[in-house]
Formats: sequence, C-alpha cells, structure tokens
Amino acid sequence: MIDVALRYKNAGLSCLPTQKDKSPAIKAWKGVDVDVSNFTAHGIGIKCGKASGNLECIDFDNHFGDAKDVISDFMKIDGVKEIYDKYSLPIETSVSGGFHLLYRCDTIEGNKKLAMRPKVKDGRMQPDVLIETRGEGGYFVSAPTPGYVVIKNDICNIATITTEERGVLLSAARYFNKWIDTMYQTTEDKEKPGNRFNEDPASLEEMKDALITAGWVDCGADKWRRPGKNEGISATLGRAAENIFYNFSRSAHPFEAEKGYTAFQVVGLLKYDSDFKRFASDLAERYGLNHKTEAYVGQAYKNQPPAKREETPEEIDILLQRSMIDFNIPVAKPPVIMKIKAQMGTGTGYSRVFTLGNFSAITGKSKSKKTFLTSMFIASSLHGGYYGRVFESDLPEGRRGVLLFDTEQSNYDAYITAKRVPEMLGYFDNNFQAFDLREFSPLERCKLIERALEKAQNSISYVVIDGIADLAMAINDEIEASRVVSLLMKWTKLYNIHITLVIHQNKNDEYATGHLGSAILKKAECIISVKKDLTNSNRSEVDCTLIRGARDFDKFSFEINEQGLPVVDEFEAYIHDHEMPRF
Repeated sequence: MIDVALRYKNAGLSCLPTQKDKSPAIKAWKGVDVDVSNFTAHGIGIKCGKASGNLECIDFDNHFGDAKDVISDFMKIDGVKEIYDKYSLPIETSVSGGFHLLYRCDTIEGNKKLAMRPKVKDGRMQPDVLIETRGEGGYFVSAPTPGYVVIKNDICNIATITTEERGVLLSAARYFNKWIDTMYQTTEDKEKPGNRFNEDPASLEEMKDALITAGWVDCGADKWRRPGKNEGISATLGRAAENIFYNFSRSAHPFEAEKGYTAFQVVGLLKYDSDFKRFASDLAERYGLNHKTEAYVGQAYKNQPPAKREETPEEIDILLQRSMIDFNIPVAKPPVIMKIKAQMGTGTGYSRVFTLGNFSAITGKSKSKKTFLTSMFIASSLHGGYYGRVFESDLPEGRRGVLLFDTEQSNYDAYITAKRVPEMLGYFDNNFQAFDLREFSPLERCKLIERALEKAQNSISYVVIDGIADLAMAINDEIEASRVVSLLMKWTKLYNIHITLVIHQNKNDEYATGHLGSAILKKAECIISVKKDLTNSNRSEVDCTLIRGARDFDKFSFEINEQGLPVVDEFEAYIHDHEMPRF
C-alpha cells in the first residue's frame, strides 16, 4: 500500500488514507499533504482538483446493478471513444461494481451529479445517482484498496484533455439522466390551452420542428445538439421524462442548463419569443377553447357561438355556375416568370419552372442553404432576362415587384438575408420589399401577408415565404395544413402571382415535414430540393424533384463566395454568349 501511494505521489497524485466504509482515516484532509511513507489504512483515496494536477473522475455508480452496461453505452456515444483512445484514459472498477474514468483538465468544477434515475426509497419514488463527478474538493477510493482494480491503461499516467473534450464526456454522461429536479415554469403552464397542447400527440413533432428551425441538430436516439456546436450532445428529448426536452448545456439560449421543458414551453420560447400568452391564445383558437359551454335547463346552453347559417340550394347553384368551365371562352396559358437551363435534345434551352397563379416549394435539410437559393430566384426576377448562367426570368411589365416574407430568422439575420439581394444585383431595386414576421403568431403572420398582397396586388408578380411552417399552428394537423394550402391557392389566383415556399425535409427521408409538407407537395407546381455537398461546406446541389407540365431542369450547384453571396458553380455553368432557344 505504501509503495503504491509513493508511486501515485511521484505521478502528481495527492493521496489520503481511507477506512473500510470509504471515509477518510484522518479528519482534516483538505489542503493537508499526507505523509504517504507512513501510510497505514484499509485503502487509498486520491484527491481531485488542484491537489492532483486538476484531476477529475467520472464515477459510474452501480446502484442499479447495470454500471457495466451504462459505461459500455457511454463509450458508444459520438466522440467519447475517440477521446478515450486518443489519451489512453485509465478506468478502474470499484468494490461495488462501478467504474472510475480519470482525466485531467485545465477547467474542472466541484462534485457534480450528471445523471440520476428514479428509485423507490422509504415507500416513495426518489432520485438515485447513476453518474457523478469527483472534482475540486472531492476524492475517490482507488486501487489497490480491496475490491478496486485498474482494468484499462495506467493510473500513473493520466492525460490532460481539452475543455471542449471534457464537455463532450460530461454531456455524454448527462444523456443517461432519467430524473428532472427542475422544470421550467411560466405563468401560462396551468392554463388549459398549454395542457391541451402538451397532451396532443402532434405537439412532439411541432416541438422537434421548432428546435430544428432554431438550429438544433437531431442526433438520433433522443439526443440533440445545440446550435453552434459541432460534436457531442446538449440535450435529450423524451429520455429524462416522456415528451420533455431536458437541456444540460449552459450555452443554449433561451434554455437554462439542467432544466426540463414541455412542448408548450419549447415552442413558446423558440417560435413566440417567450410570449406564452400569445401562444396560449393561438392554441385556444386552434382547439376551440375560446367559447364556454356552460349547461343550463335541460339541453339549452349559454355563451355558445351562433351556429353558421347553411347556404340555400339557390346560393350553392350560384357558386356552381360561377365555377363551371365555359368551353366557348378560351383560357390563356399562365405567363411564365422563371425558367432554368435544361438539356433539350442535342441542344440546351430553358425549361419553364414558375408560372403566375401557382406556387412552388424549395425543400431541404436544415442548413442546406435553401434561403440562399431563394436569394438567387429573387435577384433573377428583379434583374430580368438571363441571370447567373442558369436562370431566365420575365416578370410582366408594370408588375415587377417582388416580396420576401421571413418568418424564421432573428431581426438581424432577416436583414442580412434581405440585404443580400441588392448586393447580388449591385444596386438597390425599389421593386423589392422584405418583411420580418418572426415576432408574430401564425394567424397574425397570415393576416399580415394577406394585407401586404392586397396592397401591392397591382405591382407584384413574385413572392417568397421563407418558413411556410410558421403560418400553421401545427405542421402535423390536417386541418391546419388544409387551411394554409387553401390560403396559398387563394392568394396565387386572386392576385395572379407566383409564391415560392421554403420548408424543411424530414430527417430520415426527402419528404417535407408533417401533414403541411405533404399537402404542399401535392399542390405545388414545382418542387425543388437543395442538398449540402458533403465534401464542400460552402457548396449545395439543386435538383428538380417534381414539375407539372414541363420537363425537369438540369441539376446545378452553387457556392457561397468570399463576400457571402451565392454564385452558380463556374465549372458547371454553361457559358451562353449567344441567344438560347426558348421552350
């Protein structure tokens, strides 16, 4: 025991004697340099923190009898095994069947509970520690104490890992937490709309959509990574508790570290900028909770909304007559406002993509640069004629106005996106207007867009809605999907415009998310997909997924140049210095 204690001391580890119950054999041990040459005790404890060169221990307790399975699954989490192998970190087993994983780091803290599980104690469910750290001010019992064995690597050669790598290890440990001590609270938590939303099965998908839109990455198996982080995990969804988002990152605004969030809270924070009262109001309208139905005197009710009057057969006949197609009155083809280069026989031409009176959809995974593609479409529309060696546009004379509605981004990011268009053109065009609608509720956004279209109906032809999902109160609600798509069909016909929508794809396939995405894809004139180039983060590929009544345009790529502007890949661009055939 003395020989090992001396070896530990020579390796920069500060030791203390421990008794059979693991407690220190000396009362005042903190800040005291124990004389290990006169070491007489049941076991050896190793101090953590500055005393041992900023040593920290991740302690996998075996209170549930499955510590071996836990540490095995811990090693399978992205980034953990790489760090373990890179530094040959030592692991030892404890007398109870647990494990210690050891490392040094410039940044450590005091003892922390990383993961807990519920366990019945004294007749009630209470949390019990599964994984914790031993840090500054703490210690752990170590080999050769009876029952403790170093099973991997050398405990006298403990490497120093980076602060970022320590974060990966601690986040991986927090993934195993299945107990929430603290839930985020709002004044609206107990109101009926919020509860109704949390109980709605569709709220889970709406919560995921809000997270992805905000830049969170779904890492699979309930693991989530915060925006701006390239490795490791930052939160879990549905693991600590059913349908609860548990964040343990300190850099995940607006979420607080080590707190649980309901679906109502997640969507309220991310899509309503913490205006939970406004979100509750929208939910009340969605679920029909605005009208009380208090019963009185038999079957009568008070405070009920008046029933909608049924149309008479004569009124329905008038609508039928108005909708009847008259074969004696020819209907002109809708004007084409956008074409994209396409191979046609042995030559190259431009294939129709957007026509007035229709809408199109741009789909893609998160961060595939869908918004950059919309900037190219807008710039091309304002420029007119050929643009970027791929596009040809022709807005009607007198109606060259273009509107952009951004529902997702912050005020600053929406400004940068809109400002990108004049930077691409090289001049400011008064025909272009952009609107930031993030602060409004879904129903308010719809009203604002409709009013803008009404005011500009005599001067616009092309409209982009970046974030169509934010016009719906739930992307997985069939009624909401029908409402939003009906609005799109109404706007495009009533104002004779073309609308391009941006919507995310599902993580595991290339379909647009939710019932809303399915409804849009069924009615869209053209569906365009954007994919990230896996070998070049600045490059994206654009493909024609579907187009009705025309041939597919050629796949092309674009890159983000040094000025932060999208440009068509020069290698793939067809240099057309002569007049191109038109179809």
